[in-house]
Amino acid sequence: MFTEVFYLENSVPMIIVIAFLLGMIIVGIFASKKTKDSEGQLVGNRNSGYFLIVGTLFATFWGAGTVLGSSGSAYHDGVIGVIEDPFAAGLALILVGLFFVKTLRRLKLRSIGELYKKRFSKNVSYAASAFMVPTYLIWTAVQLLAIGKIANVLFDVPVTLAFLVATVIVITYTFLGGILAVVWTDTIQMVIILIGLGMLLFFGVRFVGGFEMIQKSTPDGYWSFIPNQTNQVSWLAYIAMWVGMALGNVPSPDVAQRAFVAKDEKTAQSGMITAGVMYWTVGFVPILLALIGITMIDQGLVANTFAGRLVDDSELVVLLMAQELFGPVALGIFAGSLVAAVLSSSSTSLFATAVIISNDIYRPIKNETNDKRMVLMTRLSIIFVGVLSVVIAFISDNLYDSTVFAFTLLFGILFFPFILALKSKWVNSYGVLAGMSVGFLVNLIGAIMQRTVVPEPWEFFTLVPAALNLVAIIIVSYLTRKVNKATPLESLYDE
Repeated sequence: MFTEVFYLENSVPMIIVIAFLLGMIIVGIFASKKTKDSEGQLVGNRNSGYFLIVGTLFATFWGAGTVLGSSGSAYHDGVIGVIEDPFAAGLALILVGLFFVKTLRRLKLRSIGELYKKRFSKNVSYAASAFMVPTYLIWTAVQLLAIGKIANVLFDVPVTLAFLVATVIVITYTFLGGILAVVWTDTIQMVIILIGLGMLLFFGVRFVGGFEMIQKSTPDGYWSFIPNQTNQVSWLAYIAMWVGMALGNVPSPDVAQRAFVAKDEKTAQSGMITAGVMYWTVGFVPILLALIGITMIDQGLVANTFAGRLVDDSELVVLLMAQELFGPVALGIFAGSLVAAVLSSSSTSLFATAVIISNDIYRPIKNETNDKRMVLMTRLSIIFVGVLSVVIAFISDNLYDSTVFAFTLLFGILFFPFILALKSKWVNSYGVLAGMSVGFLVNLIGAIMQRTVVPEPWEFFTLVPAALNLVAIIIVSYLTRKVNKATPLESLYDE
C-alpha cells in the first residue's frame, strides 16, 4: 500500500528531498524577478560568471545516464562500458571550449538555430531545429524517468507518481525563471551532487574494508580503457563510442546556450574547459561505486537479493548501495543529490527544446517581434515539451542506452552542418539540408524496420548516418555552388 511509504524510516529522507524540491521552486521564483524580457529569459542577460558556467555545464551533463546508467554499465562491462559517458561526453565540452566558443560568442546569437538562419537560410534553421527536438525530448524523458526509479527503489513510492511530480516541479521552476533559473539551480545542484557522491564513496570503501579488499574483488580487465581480448570490444565499436557521444554533443543547443549566457568570451571558454575536465575526474566515481557493489557481493557482505536485483537491472546498483549503507538523514541527502543530478539535466533539456520551438521555429514563421508574446510562447513551449517527454518516458526502459542514442542521433544529423557553418566558406544551404535529411532518414529507416527507438547494430547507426551526411553536403554543395551561396561568416560579426 502507498500509505506504507510514510513510516518513520522513510519520513526523514523524504522530508529532506521535498525540502530540496521546494528550494528549487523558490530559486525559480527569484530568477523570475530577474527575467524581464526575452533577452533575460533566453540568454540570462549575458552576465553569468565563471563559477556559474562551470556549475551549470557540469550539472547539465551529470544526469541520470551518468549516475545510474554509468554505474550500471560499469558493473557489467568495466571502464570500457562507459566510454561514451563520462569520457566522450566530457571531451565534447573541451572541444567546444577550445574551438567554437569564441566564434559563437562573436555572433551574438540567442539560440543555436539562429546560426543556421544567419549563415544559410530560414529553411535550414527550421530543419536543424526540428531535428534537434527528438534528441532533447528523449533526453528529457530519460532524466524524468530516473526520478521515478530513484523514488521507487529508495522509498517504495510508485514510479509513475514520482515521475509525474518531478515533471511538474521541473516545468514550474523552468517556466518561472527561464535560463537564469536553470543556471542558478544547476550550480546549487552541482554542489549537492558532489556531496552525495563523496558520501557514498566514503561509506562504501569503509563498508567493504578499504581499497585493498576492492582490489581483490576487481574483475579481470575491469580497468581496460581500450579494446582487448578480455572486454571483446572491436576497434570499430570503440571509435563509435567516442565519436557518437563526443561529437554528438558538440552541436547541442544546451552547450551553446552556456556560451551565450557567459559574461564574456574568456569566461565561456575557461568555464567550458574546466567543466569538461571536472566531468572526467568526477566521472570515475560511478565506476568506483560499481566496483564497490561488486566487492560487497563478492565478499558476502549483502543478502542474495542484492545481487539478484542487479541481474534484472544493473542500473540499480547505486540505489541499492545507498539503502544498504545509509541511515535516514544520509539517505535523504544522497537521494537529494540524485534528484539534483536528474533535475539539472532535465531542466536544461526542457528549456533547450522550448527555445528551439519558440525562438527558432515559431518566431521566424510568425515574424514575431512582440517581446511579451515571445516570453509567453517560450513558457508555453516548456509545458508542451514536458508533456511530450512524459509520453516518451513511458516507452523508455534503459537510461544509459537511451541517453547515448539521443546524442548519436544528433551526431549523425547536425555535427557536420554545425562544424561547416562555423569553419567553411564553400558549403551552402542546399548541401546542408541534403546532409541533415540523409542522416535523419538512415536512422528513421532503421527504427521503422526494427520497430524500435534505438536501432541495431549501434555502430552502424552511429557512424554511417554521419558519413553519408558529410558526403551529401559535399556533393550537393558542389553541384549547386553557382546558384546558391551561404552568407560569409565574417559579415555576421558586425550585425
